Amino acid sequence: MTEAEKQLAPLARALRNRSANGNRKPLFYGWVMLGVTTLTTMATSPGQSFVVGAFSEAIRADLQISLQEFAGAYMIATFVASLPLTLVGRLSDRLGTRVVMGGVGFLLGLACVIIGLLSFAVQSVELTGQIDHYAALIALTISFFLLRFLGQGALGLVSSHSLAMWFERRLGFVEAIRHLGMPLALAILPWAIVDSIDAIGWKITYAALGILVLVIVLPLVAIAHVNRPEDLGQHVDADPFEHPHHTHSETNIELDAPSIGDAGDMHASSLRTPKVARHQFTLKEAMRTPGYWIVTASMVLSAAVGTAFVFHAQPMMSDLGLKPERTAAAVLATLGVISLITSIPFGYLIDRFRPRYLLAISGFLLAGACLLYAAAGRTSSPALIAHASYFILALAQGLLFLLASPIFARYYGRTHHGAIRGSLTTFMVIGTSAGPFVFAAVRAFTGDFAAIYTISAVVAVVLAIWATRLNPPVAPAHSV
Repeated sequence: MTEAEKQLAPLARALRNRSANGNRKPLFYGWVMLGVTTLTTMATSPGQSFVVGAFSEAIRADLQISLQEFAGAYMIATFVASLPLTLVGRLSDRLGTRVVMGGVGFLLGLACVIIGLLSFAVQSVELTGQIDHYAALIALTISFFLLRFLGQGALGLVSSHSLAMWFERRLGFVEAIRHLGMPLALAILPWAIVDSIDAIGWKITYAALGILVLVIVLPLVAIAHVNRPEDLGQHVDADPFEHPHHTHSETNIELDAPSIGDAGDMHASSLRTPKVARHQFTLKEAMRTPGYWIVTASMVLSAAVGTAFVFHAQPMMSDLGLKPERTAAAVLATLGVISLITSIPFGYLIDRFRPRYLLAISGFLLAGACLLYAAAGRTSSPALIAHASYFILALAQGLLFLLASPIFARYYGRTHHGAIRGSLTTFMVIGTSAGPFVFAAVRAFTGDFAAIYTISAVVAVVLAIWATRLNPPVAPAHSV
């Protein structure tokens, strides 16, 4: 056995040996990696806003802090957590996604334990007056930083990057499958967390989530994760030839037109012969194209608004005169179930229709979700309208977040995909940091969330119109 073979995950080595001994065509290992990344995406939940929001009432009551202070700690932590994410993308380009995923998963599990320990330590020390209050906020901010950087940021990034190493032509479809885990977690975890907090308290509940992360991520990385298809002698999308987006050659030409996913399905005849290598955009080159900013602006707005919807679900339901904990869990379940149902159909659409139209549709849907909630308090059925707003939000975000990775992989190539995708994740995390705080601040000024959701709807419409101008980028002049 060679040294390279020894480095392979045991499951990959076993499947390859079984195929060789049985004289059969080996399984395309990308499907195994799809299962791996689906589970690791679910494992990001402790750092996701819908889980943090489910702890909102319990943490604020325990630490005696206001909603605005809670959101402020979350904003600072999430903003700082966004800064190293491009570095995480570069590290996964350099070291491989297996090493980075294992390290991040281990640290995320520990972070879930630390949030309770830090709060316990602050409460155990006898401090006076405002010092005790500020110490609690500092401890909470540090905890949020660890959860957001390692969970929603780094583990989510490396999961997406891992899958993009195995698929391109079918990336929209497999990204849809990968994302199935999140709506499932969204539908189940808020209910489970509320019940667990009632039974054993929020600190132990968060620690239990950390243990669950370790149980999921570490065995998967050790047993099943493989960095790239080339490590097994395979090619992207199970094609019989090296994929044009995986070349490391410096010989570059302009992108084909029309590109896959931009002008419909690829004909079967085009799959039988390799294409000329496409230009592999660096991060700086990608950021000089209009398409990068069209997608990024849409993603940032959706991240900010969507995060507010889930992070503030409990106070939002309270503003409507509804029971905060249980009703918030119910509307989040609506969000999760609809996302689960629509994920596969949306993945199918992404592989067959121009992304400019899908991006625009997602923007208009986001505007509709915002307007529905803004109007809910003035109706006779606020609970029904609230569920409707989360229903529409699920459609908007489900479509938009499935678009990002395929657009960037297809438009800019795979060689620098980790850095480019990492930069997008950085901007998105900034959006998720600002969203809850801005929404809480406007609520404190106006008395409810209606005004800020109305403003968000207007911005969403503007970005939806801009999205209709999205086009594949042209390779830089020096590469032609």
